[in-house]
Amino acid sequence: MSTVFTIWKKEMRVYAVNPTAYAFLAVFLFLSGLFFFLGITLTGEASLRVLASNLAIVELFILPMLTMRHFAEERRQGTLEMLLTSPISPFALVLGKWLASVTLCGLMFLGTAILPAILAYYGDPDWGVVASTYLGLLLAAAAFCAAGLFSSSLLDDQLAAGLLGIVFLLPFWLVSRAEALVGDELAERVRPFGVLNHLDSFGRGIVDSADVYYFAALAFCFLFLTYRALESRRWR
Repeated sequence: MSTVFTIWKKEMRVYAVNPTAYAFLAVFLFLSGLFFFLGITLTGEASLRVLASNLAIVELFILPMLTMRHFAEERRQGTLEMLLTSPISPFALVLGKWLASVTLCGLMFLGTAILPAILAYYGDPDWGVVASTYLGLLLAAAAFCAAGLFSSSLLDDQLAAGLLGIVFLLPFWLVSRAEALVGDELAERVRPFGVLNHLDSFGRGIVDSADVYYFAALAFCFLFLTYRALESRRWR
């Protein structure tokens, strides 16, 4: 675990001096405030429910772009081969970079803490629902970061890797809107795969183990694929 922690610290230092990370943070905070205002204005409801569903879509587009540099930049600079031939295991490399990305997402959510504070000032929000909403968003962010890492492990070009990560995640968003695209019978079959369907329970204050397992499985699958991609490159 010391290797994982070392990689995590290195990636956090890179984020700290990377202007791209600050740009994405600014965009995320701006959109958070915008969706919060629109949610309160349109529904008159003192909750983060509308904000959560919209932020999940923002995460889907932003996080693959935020994680696109992890392996793509290493490949372009020629340092990935050195890492893969070093005593550092691909598993530790993947886990350390993923944890750094998830930590950054946690800091991004921390920046939105003023929004529930506003709810508390003007109303009486259910703090259990607020906590479950943030938990759902963080779980979704963890899965999306894993998808971004996988796409980054496949390509040398950072922008192409970010776009590929979005392509990987888009189907999970589209099936959440399956009723508008396909018949009711098919929609029932694909609905369990939709990201927004699983986030909905968190937004209502319900922490269902099935929803937690969904995001955990999604993150695990992408992390495993990333590990296999690095392993195959290691033995070429």
